[in-house]
Amino acid sequence: MIFILDAYNVIHKIKSLEAALDRNLRAGRDALVLFCSEVIERRGNISKIILVFDGKTQFHDMTNVVANKIEAVFSDTGEDADDRIITVLEELENTFNKCVVSDDNFVRNSARAHRAKGMSVAEFEEFCRMKNTPVKNTPSGKSVLDAETADAITEEYKKKLG
Repeated sequence: MIFILDAYNVIHKIKSLEAALDRNLRAGRDALVLFCSEVIERRGNISKIILVFDGKTQFHDMTNVVANKIEAVFSDTGEDADDRIITVLEELENTFNKCVVSDDNFVRNSARAHRAKGMSVAEFEEFCRMKNTPVKNTPSGKSVLDAETADAITEEYKKKLG
């Protein structure tokens, strides 16, 4: 799965990241990169995370700072991150497993229009806490989940159904 994050939107919605942002913009961005690195390592099923930041062309200061499987993209002067996210989605047109993370309705609706899943920041934060659990094979050859994972899926499904 490829995740495209509305980066400053995510930073402002996750308390630990927003605390870093209180120091300065660079600290907030660095905290997001570290957070995403830890998620990639913990989950194991994320092929890439693309962080899309609002910016000015002359301030693209993270090009050599991002970790493996993380790409930082800055909007150009006069362009906002929302437009750049749409550009990224267009570039990934033939990629099927992609998800846009933002609390901005325009961004999430644009994601659906480009055949990508839209996820709120709260949903992403919850997803990040969970560890990817591999499926186990039984002697009969059928795949089953362990009880803890099955219960977590059931509870999440109940929440979705209301």
